[in-house]
Amino acid sequence: MANGRAKQPKHNASPDYDRPAKQPHSRDVSTSGLSWRFSRIDRGGPFAWTSLTDPADYKEVMERLHCFETMCDREIGASGSHPIALDRLSKPARDRLQAIEQDDIDSLMSFRITGRRRVLCIRERDVMRVLWWDPEHQVCPSIKKHT
Repeated sequence: MANGRAKQPKHNASPDYDRPAKQPHSRDVSTSGLSWRFSRIDRGGPFAWTSLTDPADYKEVMERLHCFETMCDREIGASGSHPIALDRLSKPARDRLQAIEQDDIDSLMSFRITGRRRVLCIRERDVMRVLWWDPEHQVCPSIKKHT
């Protein structure tokens, strides 16, 4: 206090809590969009992403996944996408999950791209860990009715 005035802080000591948070800490998974994580895609085995070699097919898959980001759970289900319990998976799919040490999950999420083509993911709340490319619907083959 050389000049006789008390020091004043440059900033207010308590933050202004009246403002809403820029990003909420928790999102409602059933109504918020998805995000994708590709760090653990399977690069080997019968459903490897390395089999997706056609640039046009790759573009179509990425565009479809982009569309899913804006959908809520209800819309995703209406698109033909759904969770699959592990006991409903084909034997090659169950064997591959065990080989890549991912068989400790309850289900996989199947995203319908077109017709028989699917992308399979491990769901962690609103993050989809992309795992497999299934162009022939072999991870969980459909049982046809009336056959």
